[in-house]
Formats: sequence, structure tokens, C-alpha cells
Amino acid sequence: MKETDYRVVHWHENGKDRFAVHQVFYDKKGNPQRIANESITMESDSIDVLKDQQFHIAAAFLQDILPGQLYGSSLSNTSTGDLLRNFFKKS
Repeated sequence: MKETDYRVVHWHENGKDRFAVHQVFYDKKGNPQRIANESITMESDSIDVLKDQQFHIAAAFLQDILPGQLYGSSLSNTSTGDLLRNFFKKS
């Protein structure tokens, strides 16, 4: 059973929809229990680590979007949120 992965998280705040990719932590039954406070960033001192992270981030788009309000967190990294919002507009 997986303990953690990346997921797209959705918030509806101030009349606007916002999206970001967060690390998510699961319980022993595989249910999401909490999300990391900060959304992920694409940054590393190793190109191999960055490629691996990109692969796992891409997999987040294949899973259901999680509602951020259920996890007591708010969207804190607006640059990532803006990036994802623009991605969804193009889709």
C-alpha cells in the first residue's frame, strides 16, 4: 500500500477555483489523510531527481482531484496554482 504520492488539490476561495499539486499522505487503508502545507515546486540540484519528480507529478493528473477544504489547508503557493489553472484552461 502506498504511503504518499502527489495529487491535484482543488480549493474554491473568494469565488474562484484554484488548483495545486501537493504531496498527500495515506492511512493504512489507502485513504488520503493529510496533504503537505506547501504545494510542490519543480526545483532540484539534480536533473535526475527533477525528471523523477516530473514523472510523479504527471501521475497526479491521472487520479481524482482532492478537495482542499477537507484537509484543513489553503492554497499557499500561488505560482504553482496559477500554472495549473492555466493548464486546465488549455485542456
